[in-house]
Parts: sequence; structure tokens; C-alpha cells
Amino acid sequence: MSVNTPSSEKKSPGFIPGSLAGLYEKRWLIGYFVQRDLSKNYRGSFLGFFWIFLGPMLMIILYTLIFSEVLGLRFRQTESATNFGLYLYCGLIPFLAYADTVNKCVGTIKTNAALVQKVVFPLQILPFSTAATAVINQVFQFGALAVLVVLLGNTLHWTAVLLPVIMIPQLLFYLGLGYLGAVVGTYLPDIQETLKAIVRATFFMTPIIWPVERIADREYLSLIVDLNPLAYLVAAYRSVVLDGQIPDLSSFLTFSLFSGALFVVGFALFNHVKQRFADLV
Repeated sequence: MSVNTPSSEKKSPGFIPGSLAGLYEKRWLIGYFVQRDLSKNYRGSFLGFFWIFLGPMLMIILYTLIFSEVLGLRFRQTESATNFGLYLYCGLIPFLAYADTVNKCVGTIKTNAALVQKVVFPLQILPFSTAATAVINQVFQFGALAVLVVLLGNTLHWTAVLLPVIMIPQLLFYLGLGYLGAVVGTYLPDIQETLKAIVRATFFMTPIIWPVERIADREYLSLIVDLNPLAYLVAAYRSVVLDGQIPDLSSFLTFSLFSGALFVVGFALFNHVKQRFADLV
């Protein structure tokens, strides 16, 4: 299949608005890649797409048993092991999307070497579709979480309707990381394992399995959390889904501005160097 570069991109390949216009022109192709990535994990299985909902439910049960019943972890905000499982999984959802985006985007150019070398292909679609797939998976995971919240007798707060508002800057954040990761992974292939280690370290630096109140008296650790965008996402999603509270507006604006800037930097760098990718794969 031959895929032509968008006409707007041909005119100004390094120009961000032109490249964005190219993405819009090829939105059908983004949809194809997203659908392919979503379906390949479930193709051939007996339950198919039902695993999108069944998987999160099984994870909630597993994490509840391990962290609450076996290890005895419990947050002050949770009164029971069941609520702890919901609280834990709600924090895991944005982290899993982050890890999926970074780990896949860092090798996406090498993985799709045939497209890079043999086809006139809009390469910016590759990181975009990966990040979009991660966020769409997250939507299904939050859907499973909402069902369990109701089934377990908890209140599903109206603030859950704010989820799409948080997901918009979150997508920009993941896109920025994805484009930067694709560039770094193409020029420095050996860094993939290092980035995977960084992703794992980020998990423990984010208040997912430990409450942020435990480091309130340690300034250096509190500073790390304050500078960690994932910590904001975890807190924001827990607030709107489980606590029924609207996230702090100033924190939301700060995160949105940072995510927008990261996207612009990552997207500009990717478009600046993508012409050389064919020689590196």
C-alpha cells in the first residue's frame, strides 16, 4: 500500500502547522493504526474485546489481594481492602498508559522499518497512534473501574464527567514523550533498556502504592512529587472518580501548559530529524 505524504506537509515538512495539517489529512490512517493496535492484543482469544473490561477487573482483584491482604498496605483514604483496590488501580491507570507509550514509542521507528524505508509515509503518525491507543485503552479501563465502583456499592460521583478534560492535556503529555522517545530510540537504540528502567523507577517515585502524606515532612521527596507530572495525573483521576472532588485549577493549568510545551518541543524535534530515520534503521 502506498501512502502519500499530505500536500500541506510537502510544502513545509519542518513546519509544525503543516505537519499537524498532515496528521489531520491522514486521520483515517491514524484510526487504522489505533484499531490495529487495540485489536492485536485480543485477536484470536475466545473472549476477544471483552478482555478490555475483564483484564482491569482481574487486576483490581489481584492488586487488592497482594498489596492489601498479603502486604498489609492501606491508605488513610480507604476504609476497606476493596476500596483500597479501587484506589490503587485508579492510580495505576494513567501510569500504565504512560509506560505503554514510552516503551513502545522508543522503538517505533525501528519496529516499522519497512514503512520508513520503502514507503512514502507520514512518520509522525507512528508515535501519535501509539499515544492515542494508550489513552483509548485508559478509557476502557476507567469504564471497568466505574462499573466496579457501582457494583461494590460505592458512589460514582458526577465529577467523573471531567475525565475527558484531564485526558486532553494528558494526551499532549504522552505525545511529547512519545515523539522525544522515538527520536532518542532511533539515534541511540541501546537506550531502550535504560528507558525501561527509568519507567520502572518512575512507578516508585509516583504516589500510587504509597500515600503522598507519608512524605509531607521530607522536603526533597515532596519536591520530587511536586515536579512529577504523573503524580498530578494520579491525584487528579482519584479526585474526580473516587473522591468526587474537582482538581485544583492552578495545578491543572500548570500541567496543561507543561504538556503543551512538551508536545511542541517533541513534535518539532521529530519533524526536524525524521528525514534521516531511513538511514538509521
